[in-house]
Amino acid sequence: MSTEVLYRKWPPHTFAELAGQEAVSRTPTNAVKAGRVAHAYLFSGPRGTGKTTAGRLLAKAVNCANPKDGDPCDQCESCQAYRQVRALDLVELDAASNRGIDEIRSLREKANFAPAGGQDAYKVYLIDEVHMLTEPAFNALLKTLEEPPAHVIFALATTEAHKVPSTVVSRCQRFDFRRIASDLIYGRLADIAEAEGVSVEPEALRLVARHSAGSLRDAENLLEQLVVSSPEGTGGVTLKQVEELLGLDNGESSLELVKYLLMGNTSAALSAVNRAVWGGTDLRQLHKQTIELLRAVMHLQWGSEDAVDLSEDVTAQLRELLGNMPSWRIVRGLKIWGDVNMRYDAPSTLPLELAVVEICEDTAPPATQPAPATPPARTAAPAQASRAPSGNAPAQSPARRRAPDEPRPAAARPAASAPAQPIGQRRPAPDPGPISELGAQWLAAVKVLNRQKGKKYNLGALLRDCKANAVSLDGNTLVLGFSNKANLERMQEEMDDPGSRRQ
Repeated sequence: MSTEVLYRKWPPHTFAELAGQEAVSRTPTNAVKAGRVAHAYLFSGPRGTGKTTAGRLLAKAVNCANPKDGDPCDQCESCQAYRQVRALDLVELDAASNRGIDEIRSLREKANFAPAGGQDAYKVYLIDEVHMLTEPAFNALLKTLEEPPAHVIFALATTEAHKVPSTVVSRCQRFDFRRIASDLIYGRLADIAEAEGVSVEPEALRLVARHSAGSLRDAENLLEQLVVSSPEGTGGVTLKQVEELLGLDNGESSLELVKYLLMGNTSAALSAVNRAVWGGTDLRQLHKQTIELLRAVMHLQWGSEDAVDLSEDVTAQLRELLGNMPSWRIVRGLKIWGDVNMRYDAPSTLPLELAVVEICEDTAPPATQPAPATPPARTAAPAQASRAPSGNAPAQSPARRRAPDEPRPAAARPAASAPAQPIGQRRPAPDPGPISELGAQWLAAVKVLNRQKGKKYNLGALLRDCKANAVSLDGNTLVLGFSNKANLERMQEEMDDPGSRRQ
């Protein structure tokens, strides 16, 4: 192994080798072939996708003595100079550390000097992370872009194109780089491993490719870490080694968690999160893997299996979860889990635990969960209050001031206690079935009431205890089933307050 890092040791030497950016490569090569090279290019896109490399290839191509269809020949003296990083006509500037007006003024002054390669050569200025320049520096650069010397080409690279002033962007040919597909990254990693004489299990390379999230440079750096950390005489890099380095556990924790989330088993899902943490699994990785599996379930549900990049065994287990599962449950779980913020330096289990409860508590309880000792307590309110809001009409709460001719709402009352179950036995909960139109209207009303504060409590928070399948009509009365007696008593207290009834 060389002491040089892999991404610098094995860069693309032609546009044809630039992985996953065929659309971007086509225009510069055609321009070189036709002799119509622009004076300024803007390369934008995610990190590790080849923006800076494209700028170097552009400089190499325009100064190549024998270009082939717009691509550098990689054989002439000029190409060899670029390959060995000793070309004098390529000037690279890191705007993250050279962002002031003085640096850009110096660049403008030097741009007037003729290229070292002779009369037909070009001097290429490659400014990386150009969005980091200060406003005065951008103004100074703009003057040069407006009236550039004939022998100068600017290549600007950035991960945040929206921070580049529009006056600068309008004077460049812009190219947006895409994240690289995992199969292309896998192929590139396999080529590098073979060239380095390193044995790496195919599944290990696939996991590295998926984990890199479209960044080839990140994948190459991770591969180097694995090669360096692999003890000699062990036969190369294994899948288990990758999982240990990434803080994974063979995907068992995330797969188990997904099963419980989609079943609506709150207790088991919470336990799965904490078991994974106690076992040493990184919380960010657990979050990321779970999103990947939920996404795969979504694609399997709608028959787009080509978008699922998982092993056959895992895919088969996810397919078994589908059955008669409603599609809204999958989508809801994916949205809630995807909204969890795991950007903290020392992430807590709490964000994931809250997401678990929010996903599971609005689904039907699985047969393995214990049934409550008593049936849901019930309260009643006028039927008109259950109507979901329409248009711009104000939403009505189930607890409101009644009209003079309106029947008085039935008093809140707990249901009779059910026979106690022997300790240790569990009674399967009945399947509530699909949500009715009345239930859907009830969910919409509760959503609006989430923003309403009563005398002491948030009305929406109390009424979320009444599940959509536990809502029914009894003549002119809307009957609500509370699963928590404390919430029932609090709602009765709110209904007795005139201010709350006006909400």
